[in-house]
Amino acid sequence: MLHKKIKIVLFILLFATGFQAYAQYNETIRSARPGQSFGPFTTGKSIFQVQTGFNINQIRYSDENLNEHGFNYLMSLRYGITETIEIRYAFRINRNKISVEDEELIANGLSAMVLGMRFNILNNAGTYKPSIGFQANVNLNVLSPEFNPDNPEPALLLLHNQKLTHWLKLTTNWGIIWNGNNADAIGFYTINFSFPISNRIGGFVENYGDISNRNLSTFFDTGIDYLINNDLLLDLSVGYGKNRGVRVSYIDFGVSWRIGL
Repeated sequence: MLHKKIKIVLFILLFATGFQAYAQYNETIRSARPGQSFGPFTTGKSIFQVQTGFNINQIRYSDENLNEHGFNYLMSLRYGITETIEIRYAFRINRNKISVEDEELIANGLSAMVLGMRFNILNNAGTYKPSIGFQANVNLNVLSPEFNPDNPEPALLLLHNQKLTHWLKLTTNWGIIWNGNNADAIGFYTINFSFPISNRIGGFVENYGDISNRNLSTFFDTGIDYLINNDLLLDLSVGYGKNRGVRVSYIDFGVSWRIGL
């Protein structure tokens, strides 16, 4: 079953390479940070981009004797091999502390190692005209024992972006990821509204979530980014969600930069 899923991913990747190329290089850096949404655009040919961030989070359960605190560091590396195709690599390192009454359990180590590709299918700049992209990822099962799945975890995403007005943009993601421990699939979505606050400061509000075994979990986040120059971006965001008695909150900050190679 897993090999069949990977073959489907590879077929879609090969099919997507047949689309007509459009210029992707943007005057200012376009980052997947902050927030959970990925835009449909690539970096542009021969552009190397780094996106890195720190996340401090807390999970509180309905049982007051059980709670969890976490810290993770995420780095994403992107490179444009053509104007509409980029390759991607990302890894995440976690430190989680679970408190159960007077006991503490610690989980440390590599929690994600992802390889992927993104394709820009449509690139439109006008109001109401969508830009569309497709992204395929696989999280490898080479992680620390506390986080390692039995098998690789493939994921497919449809990426959408468009201008709603001259100042408001909408970005959505619709995807599916296969659990590496069984045959179950998880559907997920993001709905992101972004807007300028000043020439160098942008803001966003976002709803995102997933559905598994007919259970929907939904979350909200918001934040800002600051453009230091055309190739360097700082960001800060906070998020919150409460589902079936479990409350999740976090603060996230990071930096994105790019260079031409």
